[in-house]
Amino acid sequence: MKDRSMPVCFTAEQYAKIEQIAKQKGMINAGQLLEEALGQ
Repeated sequence: MKDRSMPVCFTAEQYAKIEQIAKQKGMINAGQLLEEALGQ
């Protein structure tokens, strides 16, 4: 995993949606989904 130099910011509503999608994909938390997306 590469170090990120810039934080990624979301509203509470956006983050909740990201968490929901991550759970649907069987991921433990939203960070895993974000790393997958940023890795592409």
